[in-house]
Amino acid sequence: MTRRQKQPTLSFKRRWVAPLAIGLAISASGTGAFASDPPPDFYKGKTITITVGVAPGGGYDLYARLAAEFLGRHIPGNPNIIVVNMPGGGGLRAALHLFNTAPKDGTTICAIVQSVGFDSALGNLAVPADAYNFIGRITDSVEMQIMSGDSPTRILDDARRRVTAIGATGAYSPSAIVPKLLNDAIRTQFKIVDGYPGTQESWLAMERGEVEGTLKSRQALLASNRDSLQSARIRVLWQLAMRRHPDFPDVPAIGELGEDNDGRMMMRLISSTAEIGRSLATAPGVPEARVKLLRDAFEAMVADPAFQAAAKARGADLLPASGESLQRIVQESVRTPETIVTRVKKDISPN
Repeated sequence: MTRRQKQPTLSFKRRWVAPLAIGLAISASGTGAFASDPPPDFYKGKTITITVGVAPGGGYDLYARLAAEFLGRHIPGNPNIIVVNMPGGGGLRAALHLFNTAPKDGTTICAIVQSVGFDSALGNLAVPADAYNFIGRITDSVEMQIMSGDSPTRILDDARRRVTAIGATGAYSPSAIVPKLLNDAIRTQFKIVDGYPGTQESWLAMERGEVEGTLKSRQALLASNRDSLQSARIRVLWQLAMRRHPDFPDVPAIGELGEDNDGRMMMRLISSTAEIGRSLATAPGVPEARVKLLRDAFEAMVADPAFQAAAKARGADLLPASGESLQRIVQESVRTPETIVTRVKKDISPN
C-alpha cells in the first residue's frame, strides 16, 4: 500500500510507437571487436557523427546538438562533431543503424531512443540493446501523472478504490501503457480515455472535466504549472521513474511499485525508459579503451561550466548519469524473464 502523499514542496513527451518488429539481420560487424586498442590520437582530424532518430526539433535533437557543440572539446584530438537526423520507427531506425551499419570504431554516436531496453526486451527492436556501449546520460525523461484538484483520486491508493478516468494520447504511449500495467501490478482501476492527439489536448480535456488526469513531463510541469501545483489546483499521482525526484519526494515512483516480485519487475522494466532519457551510446564492438575515452570525455563535458551555462540558456534540464549505470539498467531490461515480458505484452495490448 502506498502511504498518503503530501503536496510536493517545490525547492518532451515522446510517443512510443506500436510494437514494431523490425527483423533486420544482425551483421557480423555488429559484434566484432578490434584486435588492439586505438592510438591515443585516434580522433585527431576525424569527424564524429551523432545520429538522432527523430526529425529536427524536440528533446532528442536539442540534447544531441548541445553535446555536438561541447563533447569534442574534451576528446583527445578535438574531433569535429556533426548531427545527422535519421527519423523512423519512433527512433528505432537510428538504433538499428548504430547496431548494423555504423562503423564500429567510435566515430558514430547515437542519441539513443529512451525505450531501447524496453523495446529490446519486448522484441520491438530485434537486436540486444545491452550490446550497445552507453557513453552517458545528459538528463532523464520523467513523466508525471497529473490529476485535477477536483478529482476524488488524490493519492494512488484512491485509484484502487474507484474507477479513475485519465486521458491518453495513443494506445502505445506511456499515458496508456503505465496505467494498464498499474491496473495489473497493484490493482488500480484506471479507465483510459484514448485518442487525444497530444498532451495539450488531453490537458484541456482535464480542465473541461472530460477526464480526471493526464500525463506531462516533469520539466514541462515545473516550467509551466508551478502555481497550479502550489495551490493544489493540480496534483501529481505518480512519476514514471525508478526513484523519486528530489522535487517530488512524496510522490510514488513507478519503479518502487508492485505487490510481488513479478509486479516490481514489470514496473522496473517500464521505468527504465525514463532512466535512459536523453543518452548517448556508441556501437557494439568499439574497443574498451575507446569507450572509456568517450565516457571520460562525457563526464568532463557535463562538468564543464560552459556546457552547463549553454544548457541553461536553452532551457535544457541536466541530470547526468554515467555510461556504466546506463549499461546496467539496459542489461536488467534485456534480461527480463520471458514470463514477465509475456505478461507486459498482454497488459498493453489494445485488444
